[in-house]
Amino acid sequence: MALELRRPPMDMFHMPSLHEGMYYIPPRKGWVMRPAAGATVRLFAGSDSDTINDLQELVIERQQLQRFKAIMEINSAPVVLENAEFRNSFAMINGRFWLNGASGDRIRNKVDVQNNADWRKSRIKSAFRRARNNGTLTPALWKGKGNDLDIAIELKNGFNYYHFTTETLGSLAHFVKDKSGRPINLHLPQDNIKGFLSRFISAIYPSLADRVNFVTSGTKYERVRSVYNHRHYLYQVRDPRIDDCVSVSDEPKWHELNSDNSYRKEVSKASFDSSLRMLREQALGQLSADIIKGMPKLVFMGRDESGDARARGLVGHEPLLEELGSRGFEVVVFEHLSPLEQIAAMQAADIVIAPHGAGLANMTYSHPDSLVIEIGTRQTQMHRWGDFLANAHVSGCHYDTVFADIAGVDDPDLVPPMAEGHLGVKIGKRATDRILQIVDERMAAISKPSVSRSV
Repeated sequence: MALELRRPPMDMFHMPSLHEGMYYIPPRKGWVMRPAAGATVRLFAGSDSDTINDLQELVIERQQLQRFKAIMEINSAPVVLENAEFRNSFAMINGRFWLNGASGDRIRNKVDVQNNADWRKSRIKSAFRRARNNGTLTPALWKGKGNDLDIAIELKNGFNYYHFTTETLGSLAHFVKDKSGRPINLHLPQDNIKGFLSRFISAIYPSLADRVNFVTSGTKYERVRSVYNHRHYLYQVRDPRIDDCVSVSDEPKWHELNSDNSYRKEVSKASFDSSLRMLREQALGQLSADIIKGMPKLVFMGRDESGDARARGLVGHEPLLEELGSRGFEVVVFEHLSPLEQIAAMQAADIVIAPHGAGLANMTYSHPDSLVIEIGTRQTQMHRWGDFLANAHVSGCHYDTVFADIAGVDDPDLVPPMAEGHLGVKIGKRATDRILQIVDERMAAISKPSVSRSV
């Protein structure tokens, strides 16, 4: 059944300040958003094309100006939904789209594409403003048992490690102590489910693994449990808990809460979901001291493109790997490690270098004193930078990005649009020199006794 994306906004979106159907499961946590330390983030141009390098520098300046300096943790909470339908990777309550974290972002993006006329955009903006300013409801506490209900959670797809880790895997942490035995249904669009999903669930949540099902058909629930991320709630409800949080922030941009697409993107870059923190804590809790001890301290993240990883290609990296090898770096192909070994590798490493790819979601498990260097391109700078900020913020690590060149492009000044495909990374001399400079500075700092290690 096709989605109707041009309905009046109040009929299209579930607004918690106006519409019933979502209830907190007791005990309700007393916060919606709170300040967090976050990652230390830096960006560097590294193209061998002077033209592209200058453009990278200009965009870096703009990205730094747009970025919120204050980081927030946005709470997630178990909820009960009434008259809910989970279809593909999103959910509805009483026929209205439930705006929940990343799945809510995707629905908003689909709606925005279908409502790009000025009057339609104005109508949507006005609806969110009215809901926040004039709505009188906040979700009530569920009065039933709650633990007698099934659990349903959105999953974007069954093959992307980034979306699985960043958006869905942490939701299971809310049910680690749940002894009900009720099914946990992960709803996704198609039956293309890679083996790593089950392996990570079994490793991190051994008590829940046999209850997890992957569901590709639309399912209606009279009542069902789920996990609600309050990111869209910020724009839908005038909640004093939100006002109290932003009032003490010295970041003016947090005082400007609105539902515009550009603003929502910046909020995503300056925040992380409490479920992601809970995932980190649960995963690190499964590690033994011995598995961490056996991992290298200096890592170049390799990529096995013969398996589940999407083939993009990496070229020009041989001089960089030779220099890194002389400094003690080891190439580690994470796809060849077990889930707990992957988590331990990130927790053990002092420096990790990785070409842009889903494996950077593993920053979730880095220790706070570690440095992760992403090697990107002009393509990733324009269309993908910021995807991994939540993973960096939740660990509090140091996160640098060096924008190199694009693989497979004859004209070095040409940047193909993402519609033509997400291309690989070409590491030239300028990017190599910049990465080695960053590495040498960090290794010198690590060698000083004043640098302490914490998890």
